[in-house]
This record gives sequence, C-alpha cells and structure tokens, in this order.
Amino acid sequence: MELPKITSAFLNLTNSCNLTCRYCFVEQKPEFMTLQTAKDAADFLAGNGQASINFFGGEPMLMWDEIIVPLTLYVHEKYGDGFQLSMTSNGTLLDRERAEFMRGNGIGLLFSMDGGRATQEHNRPMRSGASSFDALEEKIPVILEYFPGVMFRSTVTEDTAQSLYHDILYAEEKGFKEFFTMPNCFEPWTDTSTLREQLRRYSEHYIDFMRRERDPIYFSQLEKYFRKILLRNTAIQREERRVSASCAACGKCGLGAGKYAGININGDIVACQELFSHCDGFSAIGSIYTGVRDDLRVKLASEYDSAPAVGDDCASCPLDRICDGGCVANNYLLNGDVHKVPGIYCEWSRMLFGEAVYIMETLGGEENERFKARWAGYVR
Repeated sequence: MELPKITSAFLNLTNSCNLTCRYCFVEQKPEFMTLQTAKDAADFLAGNGQASINFFGGEPMLMWDEIIVPLTLYVHEKYGDGFQLSMTSNGTLLDRERAEFMRGNGIGLLFSMDGGRATQEHNRPMRSGASSFDALEEKIPVILEYFPGVMFRSTVTEDTAQSLYHDILYAEEKGFKEFFTMPNCFEPWTDTSTLREQLRRYSEHYIDFMRRERDPIYFSQLEKYFRKILLRNTAIQREERRVSASCAACGKCGLGAGKYAGININGDIVACQELFSHCDGFSAIGSIYTGVRDDLRVKLASEYDSAPAVGDDCASCPLDRICDGGCVANNYLLNGDVHKVPGIYCEWSRMLFGEAVYIMETLGGEENERFKARWAGYVR
C-alpha cells in the first residue's frame, strides 16, 4: 500500500488556553512548542511537497509573538507564498493589528464560538472569570471585515440545546454566512427532544427564506444531507451497503494514511489533532525528527476498515447503508473502540437527515425555484 507523504498538519503550539470550555478535549497544561521545533516541522512538511500548516492548540494566539509571527515570516521567506497557513482560534485574542497581519500573510481563520451571551458564557467561560461573549462582541466586526467568509463553528450541549435556534440567528444577524454545529459527544444526553425541536425551527427558517427568494445562513451539515438523500437512494437501488469512499478510513480524515496529520509540541506526528493530549500510542505515526512510520499508518487505517462502525440501532437506521462511522477520534476517546459510534452522533445524523427530507418534500412539493436551483447542484 503506497501512501502519500504528509504535507499538511495541525501544529500544536500549546496545550494552554485562556478559555475553560466545558467540552474541551485538550488536557490543558502549560506546555509550549519552541520556535525551532515549529521551523523543523515546517521544513519537514515542505520537504514532502506543497505544504500547509494550521496553527492549533489550546489557543494558538497565546504563541503569537513566540511562533506565529516568526514562523510565518520564516516559511514565506524560505518557501514563498505557496506555503499555506491557517489558524483555529477562539478569537478572543484577535485585534485589528493581528487580523491585518493574518490577511496580509494569507493566514486563514477557523473561528469557534457557541452563540449568544447565555450559551457562550455557559459553554466557554474565560479562565480569568471575565466574559468571553463581551470579549468577542467587539471583535466580531473585525473578524468579518478581514475574514468575510469565515465559518461560525459551535458546539451544542444539553444545557444549551434550548437556545440552538437563537444561537444560529445570532450568527446570521451578526453577518456570518455559514455555520457548523455539533452536539457534544462527551456528555450523556438524557433527552434529545429539545435539540430536535430547535433543528426543526431552523428548517422552518430555511423554508421561509427560500419562499421569499432569499438564502438563509448556510448550514453546512444540513446541506450535506441533501446529497445523502441521493446517495441513500442510489445505495438502495443498487443493493449496496457502505461502499462510498466516506465509509473508509482514507475517505474520511485519512487517519494518518493521507497527506494530513497532527504535529505535537515535541515534534511527534499523530494521525489526528484531537488526540494530541491522549496519544497513548494508538495514533502515533512517527516524528519529524526520526521520520514517518508507514507501517503504523497502514495499521491504523486497516484497523478501522477491518470492521463496520456500529451505532445504537443500525438495523432500523435510515442511514445504515451510507453510514460514515462518525469521528474516529471521538469513537476512540469515548469508547476505546474506533468502530463504536456515540449514540448522540447517531441521533444527530438521523435528525439532520429527517430535516433534509422535510425541507426537500416541502419546497420540492411547492416547486420552489430557488430550492430547485440549489438541489440541481447536488444532483450533478
């Protein structure tokens, strides 16, 4: 099995953060990457081909002066503008000067915020005790000015599920064009009816906008399920089960067998950035100093592909034929098994599928021209 060289990586600059999010998967410690290790990581990736780095953490902006600025200047001087850079950040340490530097140096932004005041302050409190919502209110106009296409990335907890629709509207009213949200898989959900009701409210919002010939804020996951309706119908017609590329390891994040990986504080390479703090050997695939272990990459991908993912009720699930098995890192962290999918992920997937069908049947039945044009893009 010939594997591609690793050219793209999440660079774990620190395990420290200025927020204390309730669902954070990072084991927060005062650990920091050195600039030399960061340069070595960049050289390693560039030596393998067209390279890219996402500054990751913790909160990577804690290392703005120590790594982000000097490494950006280093890679552009040594490798030119073809070396792509981006950052995953909570945004609280961003200001106009930093945004100007990022845009001027082609650094993209992946922005995490959970919603309005009540949700944000409950889920994502500042370590200092200050309000993370207040900190971001004054920064959002700057974020949207410099990164107008940035996605609003949020997490839903059971405690804040009743505000999901309000939180989506908050993002839309602020000027965000796209959002992504996921329920927290690491808490025991006792009731998902509120989550379902909130999702239906967004569907009605979507339908209302389409009827008025307007586009609502783009919900990337729901849009994906319009395509899954077609994939499921095709799988039923062909009597296939889980044969699409997204059902295999390399069709997902790659599990280290693709060109993507994570590089930890000490230069170790892991298959997934969500496992930086929990790398007990399961996801280790080498080091920037000693090289990549292709045998470990093959082993990891083969282990996932050796058996189908299993959820809470596969036999009656409408998505069983096209199930993608969820996030492998979440499966492993929660259950110690890459094939065991968290129940809330299964439930959320069924909700999204149900809402996609509801919207399709409603607007399709009305022969809504705006929706027909969008649907045509999925048929191609």
